This record gives sequence, structure tokens and C-alpha cells, in this order.
Amino acid sequence: MSKLNMPAIIPVAGMNTEFGMEWDASLIPVGINYTALEATVYECLHAGCTSIWIVANDDVAPLLRHRLGEYATDIDSTTRGRFATYGSDKHIEVPIYYAPIHPKHRGKVDNYAWSVIHGANVAYWIQTMFSRWTRPDQYYVSFPMGMMDPKEVVGHRSLLRKNAPFYFSHNGKTVKDGLPLSFVIDPEEWRRAKHVITTNSAYYKMPPEGEMPSELLPKEERRASLSYGLEDVFGEGPAGTKQEMKSFYDLTTWSGYGKFISSELGKRTKRPNTNTMYRGRNK
Repeated sequence: MSKLNMPAIIPVAGMNTEFGMEWDASLIPVGINYTALEATVYECLHAGCTSIWIVANDDVAPLLRHRLGEYATDIDSTTRGRFATYGSDKHIEVPIYYAPIHPKHRGKVDNYAWSVIHGANVAYWIQTMFSRWTRPDQYYVSFPMGMMDPKEVVGHRSLLRKNAPFYFSHNGKTVKDGLPLSFVIDPEEWRRAKHVITTNSAYYKMPPEGEMPSELLPKEERRASLSYGLEDVFGEGPAGTKQEMKSFYDLTTWSGYGKFISSELGKRTKRPNTNTMYRGRNK
């Protein structure tokens, strides 16, 4: 197994969907006893991620934690364990962490893309505190409302781990076009995307040098980046490597959700066994 450290970032905070339910849209069912968020974690395990960071605020994080727990099992290690005596001893647990948006950023820069930026930042600093050897090399970003076939993802595992930036595409479109399609970013692209948001988040006009800001910007120009979509933040990123996917469904709309449920992928999507996903199982 490669020593590449690639955390998964799953942005939940700031997500926009048509569902409007009292609970978070990432908990919509995609199978029996199986939610969209759990399917996203399962995808990340197939991509070979070394840890999973779910960016969710305190109003929804406890429910997500109750549903998911704090660990899952690396898919590659379960495969190797099938051919070994005491195979479960070969299983590698992948930790799941929950990171809320910092209060000082809420209502100022916290568009949906900021959840990606913040999650990567938290993962970087916490893992760097442990050791420089655990510092992330790149980040796999996966969206709860973008459904792909995990078996198709694992087929491109070696490619996505070697090429950052890397974009999954469908009908030629990627996250750069606003689709909630998984992609891989490196530190350079993280800095560029963060700069796009922070430089367009001003509330006051830039004052003369040496003076404090006091004059407000016009209403339509204040906190401009708050309304930015994924395409506004990641659209101008580097070309990177693209991999066209056979199956992808955008679940942010009711019609997209209906297409997934009635699709061949939707019909065979089911909850993984308890050796992989520990929580949320039927008692």
C-alpha cells in the first residue's frame, strides 16, 4: 500500500439542495438503511483515503456522528485479509473526524466551497502537529450529493493518487463546472481557491494606507464570495488530470434524486457489511 497521505474532505456545511427537510440533506436514503453521507464515506474508502474529515457545524454534527461513528475500514486491507489467516488482523481502520466551520468565518466567507478549504486546512494542521511524516500530500474531496459507483472509483485509485489536481468528470463536466463531482487538490490549488474567496469577502472599502476602514461597500458588493458556487471558486483552477465516469448522479435536485433511485446503480446500491461500516446497521 502506498505511503501517500491523502485525507478525504467531505463538505456538509453550506450545502444547497431542494429538499428543505428538518434534517441535513446528506442523510437522504440512497438504499435500505443507507444514507448519501455513508455512501460518500464508502467512496472515500475505495479511493484509498487515509482519514476522513467531515465538515459539519455543531447543529448537525452530533446526528452525523451517531449515524457514522468514528471509524471505517480501508477497502484494500479487507481485500488482503481475505487471503490471510486471521484476516481481520490485517484490517486497517480509517478514522472519521468532524470539523465545524470556525465561528469567525460564519456569515463572512463560508460558502459551500469554503467547507472544502476549511476541511483541508484543519486536516493539515492537526496531522502536522503529530509529525511532519503525517503531513498530508493531497486531499480527496467528495460531495454527499454526488453519487458515483465505488467500484468504478477503485478502478482509478492508482491514477488519482498520483495526479493532483485530478478531476472525475461526467459528460465532460467536472467540479469546475459546478457539479458535485469528486476531485483531488494539492496545497497549491488549496491556496489559490482560498485566495479567490478571501479577496472577495470585503465588507468595507479599502481605506487609504494607514487608516482604518470606515466606508461600506455597496450592498451588492459586500461579502460577494458568500454567494459563490463551486464553479466560481474552482473553475479557474489548473487543468489537471480528468477521468470520465460512466455513472454519476447529482442529488441536489429532486429530479436528479429520482433519476438515481430508478437507475441501475440505484437499484444495486446497498449498505456495506459491518466489517466496513460499523454504525447505522440494523440491530
